[in-house]
Amino acid sequence: MTSDSCYDRELASGVGVVGHKEAKVEKAAEKISSKRWRVLVVDDCETTTRLIADELSEKGFEILRTTNVDAATKLLLSKKTRPDLVLLDVVMPKIDGVQFCRFIKSNEMFTGIKVVLCSSLEEKDLKIMVKNSGADGYVTKKDVLGRAVMEQLGANQSD
Repeated sequence: MTSDSCYDRELASGVGVVGHKEAKVEKAAEKISSKRWRVLVVDDCETTTRLIADELSEKGFEILRTTNVDAATKLLLSKKTRPDLVLLDVVMPKIDGVQFCRFIKSNEMFTGIKVVLCSSLEEKDLKIMVKNSGADGYVTKKDVLGRAVMEQLGANQSD
């Protein structure tokens, strides 16, 4: 009994319909993993933005950085520089990170942009700020910058 259906030919060749779906999923995953995610680092301390940017660049992210909310807003408004994620300092002059996060999250133009608060404040305070601002999460500067310091110390020990 022979059949000319596409399904039967695929089964006979050892490539099932599921194989096609898996191949499509793999190709989609390759596209996603090959995308270079853009991160905007906003912190009023230039040294902090540089350290964070260096670490994220090494991990393959495209980095934009600025020390003020006005410049960050300009980067957000341009489709060419619009980030996938904003890593945002909480304590900044003029407009703090919580206020700026609320601005981003309340604006339809920025739908889909993740915002992660970054601060040296206590974690319990950061959790409250995340909840009140609509941020997608938080990271402590101790965790981020501590990692950078440890990497530097490790590099110096091997010299």
